[in-house]
Amino acid sequence: MALIARILLFIIIVALAAAAGTAAAFFGSFLLATLLGANNMNGGLAMGAAGLAPWGGAIAAVLGGWYGWGLVRRIGKSAAMAGGYGVTLFAALCVGGWFLAEDLTDGDPYEMGEAPTILVEWRLPEQVCYECVDRIFRFTMRSTYKDWTLSNHWDEPRARDEDGHTILRFKGYPQWRQPGRIFQLWRAPNHDDRITVELELGYDPQPSNDYGPWREVESAPGNAFRTRVIKPE
Repeated sequence: MALIARILLFIIIVALAAAAGTAAAFFGSFLLATLLGANNMNGGLAMGAAGLAPWGGAIAAVLGGWYGWGLVRRIGKSAAMAGGYGVTLFAALCVGGWFLAEDLTDGDPYEMGEAPTILVEWRLPEQVCYECVDRIFRFTMRSTYKDWTLSNHWDEPRARDEDGHTILRFKGYPQWRQPGRIFQLWRAPNHDDRITVELELGYDPQPSNDYGPWREVESAPGNAFRTRVIKPE
C-alpha cells in the first residue's frame, strides 16, 4: 500500500510540474515577446508560444520527476500514504464533480437524428419577388439557453403569395431540450436592424399536424409569423 501511494505521489508531482511548465512557457514567452514589442498579427505570438509550450512542459516534467523521486524516497510511510492517496482522492473528486456538473448543466441535448424540425412561416406586410428573397432577407435561429446559433436555412419553396402578402419559409433544428428559442429576420445590409421574436416552443417541441395561428410582431407592425414542429427528417 505504501509503495502504491509513493508511485501515485510521484506521478502526481510529475503531472503537476508538466502542467505548470507548459502554462509558464506559453504565457511567459507570450508576455516576453509582447514586452519586447513583437507584432501579434494574425495570432502569430500565440502560435509561437504554443510551439514553445511543450518544451516547457517536458523540462518541468524532468525537474518534477527529479524532485518527486527524492521526495518519495525521503518521506515516511504515513506521509507517503496521506500524500499519495489524499491527493489522488482529491483529484478524483474534482474530475468526478466536473463531469457531474457537465451532465447536470448540458441542457439535455438531442442525440444525432433525434431533434425535430422547426418550420417558420413569416408574413411580410407587402409582396416581394420570389427571386429576390434570398438576396434581400437574412435570418437566424438562436438558443438563448446557450446563446448559440442553431442550424437553420430556407425551406422550399422559399416564398409564396397569400392575400397580398409574401410569406417567407424557413426551417431550423433545436439542439437542446430547453426553452428559449428566438428567430431573427432582417433586410440586408441592415444587420443591426433585426426583428426578433420568441418562438415559444417550450422545453421539448412536439410534432404538430399543421401550423399554429399567426402571431403579430409587436416590434414590427404588419409582420406576423407562425410555427410548426415536425418529426426528425
